[in-house]
Amino acid sequence: MQETTKCIFERVYVETPVDTDKDGMLDLVAVFIRRPASTLEGEKVPAVYVANPYLMTCNEDWYVPHDVDRDLAVYPQQDLPKPEANPNLDAFCCAQVQKPRVTKGYAETSLFEEEVEFECISEINAHFNERGYASVFCGGLGTRFSQGVNMTGCREEILVFRSVIDWLNGRCRAFTNLTDNIEIKADWCTGNVAMSGKSYLGTMCIGVAATGVEGLKTIIPEAGISNWYDYYRCNGLNLPAIGWQGDDLDILAKYCFSRAKDPEDYAGVREVFEENQNRLLEAEDRESANYNEFWDAGNYLKQIDQIKASVFIIHGLNDWNVKTNQCIPLFQALEKQGTARKMLLHQGEHVFVYDLQGSRTVEYMDRWLDYYLKGIDTGILEEPQVLVESNLNQLQWATSDTWPPAGGQTCSFPIEASAYPETMTFVDDISKTVFRKEEDNLSQWRDELVLSEETSYQNRLCFRWDPFADANPAGTLKPEEREELRLCGTFRVSFTAAIDKPTAILSAMLVDLGEDRRITARQDKNEDGSFLFGLEEEPSAYKVITRGWMNAQNRSSNWSKEEVCPGEFYEYSFSMIPMDYRLRKGHKLALLIYGTDAEATQRPSVVTSVTVKTASIDTELYVL
Repeated sequence: MQETTKCIFERVYVETPVDTDKDGMLDLVAVFIRRPASTLEGEKVPAVYVANPYLMTCNEDWYVPHDVDRDLAVYPQQDLPKPEANPNLDAFCCAQVQKPRVTKGYAETSLFEEEVEFECISEINAHFNERGYASVFCGGLGTRFSQGVNMTGCREEILVFRSVIDWLNGRCRAFTNLTDNIEIKADWCTGNVAMSGKSYLGTMCIGVAATGVEGLKTIIPEAGISNWYDYYRCNGLNLPAIGWQGDDLDILAKYCFSRAKDPEDYAGVREVFEENQNRLLEAEDRESANYNEFWDAGNYLKQIDQIKASVFIIHGLNDWNVKTNQCIPLFQALEKQGTARKMLLHQGEHVFVYDLQGSRTVEYMDRWLDYYLKGIDTGILEEPQVLVESNLNQLQWATSDTWPPAGGQTCSFPIEASAYPETMTFVDDISKTVFRKEEDNLSQWRDELVLSEETSYQNRLCFRWDPFADANPAGTLKPEEREELRLCGTFRVSFTAAIDKPTAILSAMLVDLGEDRRITARQDKNEDGSFLFGLEEEPSAYKVITRGWMNAQNRSSNWSKEEVCPGEFYEYSFSMIPMDYRLRKGHKLALLIYGTDAEATQRPSVVTSVTVKTASIDTELYVL
């Protein structure tokens, strides 16, 4: 097929299987299509589809986070069963249709001339058009031009976005507008569809793929969410993206409800929308922050066996918005069931890396799509399945077929119990730290947490280790012969502790200690348009490698609170965020155990003392 840049632009309205605005008719959602003009002459092309709730701009003034300066709620002993939502989405969908649409005619095209400003659509889609693919964009429920109300994180949302693939494969209807019932078919599409997009858009790739929809051949989620609970919660705590404290599903739904920008349109659905917001607030349950049946329905990992599409994951190792606890479990679940997969882990934050020097991101995407949508043997499947950019040399990419790679060894972070008291106590009192809410000085709080040597600072326990100099517990690592060590995996921290209150926030952090000019979010452009991430202007003293959190009442599960008797010792164990990190020779590691994380958790006013049995502390690291 010859490359083409001449395209036509259309808008159609796809009929979905849901009626979220409760008007007795199935909701229609606006779908925008940019396809090669050659399809008007009978050529059929594959489609790259972007499901994008941000598409039609958002309600910036509606974005008001929840208050996080609150004490944790205390619960009596709970014996709740593990939540298990019905994985059958079609059985879940039971829209009652009183006014079915009757097709009154057919149209060949539905050309759209209006200049539309799309949000969060990257230039990569124009590149795909040049390579002979159609671009398909859908904002989904409750967005401008569409019907329905937002159902962020709910099954209705996934069913709606799946409908677009059904239409591209001739299994459901679309119309030229909202009223005339003039049907239009996607005869121009081969039926081979890919989904792509970053963040919420990448999340929808995963959610739709988890329905097993026919025709979806591959997905390329960039920084996508695979489990909504683990995005907004962590082990019984409200814990959204770092930098977005107080965010939650109900707020995201309001933010994306761009129908509200049309006052007349909004008036007709306001009551239903507000009812839906109340439903979301109840279901997300910020008070307990427990995993429940609602969150289980948004855990796409539970539906992994339904994924038929191949998956190419792109994710930033420094992304603390959509953290790597979303991409790593997805990749490992796909690996376990033998689904075709690839993963590119870069050193960026929550960003596009199409032009990242040395990454070959666009080349990989092109060859991946050509193989799965056009059937061209590009050799992409014969290459390593995992690519990881080094944090010490951005032009160095480690390759492997699994993650973490084989060939490493597990060793414990050594804490010589005899060098410390039998028990050690930290006091969780944010008022005794440098943090001041009105100043929003979170970086100062973190500096103090990591670096403080003041004996009066009792906000954490801190243990340090030089793995290049000290004897390694595993005995075979021989770090003295290495210039760097690669730490990768999902590290768990365990300890036995007594708390003087009936609940507490428990946090842990693994830190690289050592002066260095480290990678920043800045992008330094080259003359050819490519970039590398800029380094710090001045060396920094440390870098947080990873961290983790737990509500003490969720010590056995994330769905059920257990009583904490003050003064009684219990075992606590939780995972930190998966990480792949290279430690430079001459640097040390620090393990911190503390309470309130001012950057991530609620910030209670209750002062809590936590006494830890020193010999019980265990953190296993996987080292290459």
